[in-house]
Amino acid sequence: MFRLKANKTSLYKLVGAYEDLPPMRRVTITKAPRTPDWWLEWTDGGGLWCKAFFSTCMGKPLLSIEKKEFDGPQVYRVVHDLDTKDLLERGMVEEFTTAAERRRAERRAACGTV
Repeated sequence: MFRLKANKTSLYKLVGAYEDLPPMRRVTITKAPRTPDWWLEWTDGGGLWCKAFFSTCMGKPLLSIEKKEFDGPQVYRVVHDLDTKDLLERGMVEEFTTAAERRRAERRAACGTV
C-alpha cells in the first residue's frame, strides 16, 4: 500500500507543474491536522483567489485546483488524477505495510507457503 508523504517544497513544485505560481513566500501552505492532506492558497495575476488541495479519494491521489473571486462565485475548478509512479519519483508517496498484511505474511511463513 502507499500513503502520501509530501512536504512544502514538493507540493509547491507539483502544483507549479499545473499552474503559474507566485514565489513560494507569497503562497500559504497548510497541512490538514491528523491527515496526510495539504493545501496551498495564493492570489494569481488576475486577482483571483486560488486554492490547490492534495489528497486521496478511494486510494487514488488527486490534486484539486479552484479559482474564484474574493467573496464571489467560483470561476474555475479542475481535478487532476495523479500518477502514483510520478509521485513516487517525486518522493511524495511511500510504500508501507499494514499490520494485517504483516500478520498474513507471518502466517504464510509459519505454514510454509510463501
